[in-house]
Amino acid sequence: MKTAILVGCGGWGQTWVEHTLPRGVHDGLITVIGAVDTNADHLVFVKKNLNLTDGQCFTNLEKALSELNPDICVIAAPPAAHEAIAITAMEYGCDVLSEKPITDNPDSMFRLLRKAEDTGKKYGITMSHRFNRHIATLRNEILSGKYGYLDYIVFNFSARQEEMNGRQKKLENVMLNEASIHHFNLLESLVGSECETMFVDKWCPMHALDMKGGAQSLTVMKFKNNVRVGYEMSMCNASSLNSWGNESIRAELEKATLVLNGNSLHCYLKEEPEEMVNFPGTGFEIPLIGNEEERWGNDLLLEKFVLWVNGGKAMPTELKRSFRSQMMVFAAIESGEQKKIVNIDELIHDYQMKFKRSEELL
Repeated sequence: MKTAILVGCGGWGQTWVEHTLPRGVHDGLITVIGAVDTNADHLVFVKKNLNLTDGQCFTNLEKALSELNPDICVIAAPPAAHEAIAITAMEYGCDVLSEKPITDNPDSMFRLLRKAEDTGKKYGITMSHRFNRHIATLRNEILSGKYGYLDYIVFNFSARQEEMNGRQKKLENVMLNEASIHHFNLLESLVGSECETMFVDKWCPMHALDMKGGAQSLTVMKFKNNVRVGYEMSMCNASSLNSWGNESIRAELEKATLVLNGNSLHCYLKEEPEEMVNFPGTGFEIPLIGNEEERWGNDLLLEKFVLWVNGGKAMPTELKRSFRSQMMVFAAIESGEQKKIVNIDELIHDYQMKFKRSEELL
């Protein structure tokens, strides 16, 4: 059985400590042999939940890697720290499973891609939102073909400023940098195509002028299969109508409208000319696939990653396949700052050339 350490035990890392890793251990996927966090207080919580000793908990990553020699490094630290942690882990022989965002800037991401290629280590990203049960149900319905072709999607995320932690409130473009990556990857899976262009209008309302780079944004995306997406990302609304896990997604198809609000999915079929126009609530509910006891989200991705490490097929969210979703984030920031439409392929090419030139100078 593969051994693993967790790096980053506070914030979102707590969900790994409380749920994902204990389930992975219980199901016989991995053995957790250590944890690392620069804040020693976080390790007290880890020892209790993962049954680790003082000798298995560290505040120094290299010391942990050299003493424990794990097979897998799970990264749940803040995005700005991902590159340094992942590169060190790969140099010590670890395969890496990292939380999203992949990193906080394009140059860092290209360095990670190169390091994974040079070391031959497996590198997975936990793009978990698209693997949640309600999203998987919506995706199955859209891609089933029974409602005809997909025309466009409207996606709404709205939250209050109070939902952000202290670190996030200090970040520039926090709603795009740390939130949109979840939704962009999810939208690519729903549309079934790559995003071609996007235009972002971002701003700070009067009650959130202290936020850097914009607190609200409206985005229009065009995908390569001609599907359009309208995307609302709001981080300082009066109420959290559609916050994490409760996003609203409306998919307009040729023969039906599908509406997902939180975990509730409804279908409104195309009406015959003589029928009355549907009013909200007159559609029918579509039951969610599977059951709650199955693996969803990070639980499922941990399983897929371990199977990959053990010689199975690559997980669907490996670094190379998650790369484009992260580039959509950087494209959104550039579009919002320059007030222009950004072509994703052109942006990727520009950064690839820049990275290649920087390597040649070394």
